[in-house]
Amino acid sequence: MATTSGVVDVKVGDGEMAIFTDAPEGSGNRPAVIVIQEIFGVNDHMKDVASRFAAEGYFAAAPDMFHRAGRNVTVPFEDTQTAFGLRGALSNDDILADLNATVDCLKNTPGVDADNIGIVGFCFGGMVSYLAAASVPGIKAAAIFYGGGMLPRPDAPADAPRLLDQTVDGLNVPLIGFWGNDDGGIPPAVVDQIEATLNAKGKNSVHHRYDGAGHGFFCEVRGSYNEAAAKDAWPKTLDFFRSNLK
Repeated sequence: MATTSGVVDVKVGDGEMAIFTDAPEGSGNRPAVIVIQEIFGVNDHMKDVASRFAAEGYFAAAPDMFHRAGRNVTVPFEDTQTAFGLRGALSNDDILADLNATVDCLKNTPGVDADNIGIVGFCFGGMVSYLAAASVPGIKAAAIFYGGGMLPRPDAPADAPRLLDQTVDGLNVPLIGFWGNDDGGIPPAVVDQIEATLNAKGKNSVHHRYDGAGHGFFCEVRGSYNEAAAKDAWPKTLDFFRSNLK
């Protein structure tokens, strides 16, 4: 399916945030998928993911969550220190402001079905996707790829905040998760806790785990790419959105 890409600037607080868009050509309203970046910014890989959703018939929107540090800030994959610094500068209030601005933008964009907006996120973006599902009006379905920060890392202090526990009661939309069993930051024991918490609260969620896959397994331009896991997760993601975004 032919698509058209672009950039929309929206106001967030005292600044502006760029939203990179890709949409199917032609008339008629389309469901939308918000694509949330890894901690490396809205780089070419994240734009490619948005384009893949557009080719499947969705209006894809990738907001620049690092806009407070400059326009379209991206970080090389090997520079994790800078990446974590940019992520650490963002409060949950900042993230929610960006998410609400993105949803408002989509609801006022011609060609978008405002009643059918989903979200998908990777790494840092996986946590953002979960937070949107639990806290942002207008989100109808959420996909999480190795969402770091939903629960503390195994090496975190005992009193580290537990985002999942603090927000799970607000989650009222379907959720799908994808996790690597070799992810050192989000090991299977943490995923067990995530699943157990969601199940105990009666939430609509399903989770897929992949042996031999680590953090970042979906990104084909990173050394952590796992082809088998990525190729299994992508059609499952599409089926999930087809089922929940009409």
